[in-house]
Amino acid sequence: MAGKIDITAASAQGPQENGRDRVRIMVMGSPEGVENIVKSLHILRFAEMKEWSNPLPTGRAGEVMRILTKIVLQADIR
Repeated sequence: MAGKIDITAASAQGPQENGRDRVRIMVMGSPEGVENIVKSLHILRFAEMKEWSNPLPTGRAGEVMRILTKIVLQADIR
């Protein structure tokens, strides 16, 4: 991928505005598995742990999800 992708924390914008696109990433699984993914992405500097939602029930026994919202600057994607 050529160029740099600038991803910043989400704000209260719509899905697409001013060349920015709001993207949501969901992780679903056991509470321990979801927490491990969130921690791993933090170690990789993809997202701060506080940027993720609190664990939310999925409706399946023993399963939770956490959601991360990022803003992707469309002009930087090639």
